Amino acid sequence: MARIPYLSEADITDDNRDVLERRINLYWAAGHAIGGARNFSNMGLWLRFDSKFDTRLREFAILTVGYVTRAPYEWAQHCKLALDFGATEQDIRQLMAELDGEDTGFNAVEKAIIHGTAEMVRGTKMSDAHWDTLSAEYGTELMVELVMTVSFYVGLVRFLNTMEIDLEPEIRPWLDKFPLPA
Repeated sequence: MARIPYLSEADITDDNRDVLERRINLYWAAGHAIGGARNFSNMGLWLRFDSKFDTRLREFAILTVGYVTRAPYEWAQHCKLALDFGATEQDIRQLMAELDGEDTGFNAVEKAIIHGTAEMVRGTKMSDAHWDTLSAEYGTELMVELVMTVSFYVGLVRFLNTMEIDLEPEIRPWLDKFPLPA
């Protein structure tokens, strides 16, 4: 159960309806600080729809954040979203295996995204080895976008986990299908 109440329809003014258009618990909790929720939403939407970074690989980074932090809300939401952005169920299973130390069929760039992201989650920066692999593949703009994506979602899972945001019933099956380790 969330640590704060979710907003209700009566709490929403016409000026703020656009921020709370997506009827998910994340926004119904964050909406208590509507200015922050608005800016937060804008950044999330830019990363999802306007970033130039490969969408499948972006989802690998986001899934890695959710998996490493054991953030059920983030993980389940992005298991579903990853499929919309080019990943497969096999990709998700391989990503889990890769993060659990198994050797998978991922190529060097995919592994660098997964492990470089995990380094950023567990510490504060990506190692030179993973940075060098990725920066040889991507220019400065895409490297900045990747780091922004990981940084944004690291912050998001801190919010989700601290506020104990509940999974929506339609998202719960994704956590059942791809369970997080204990």
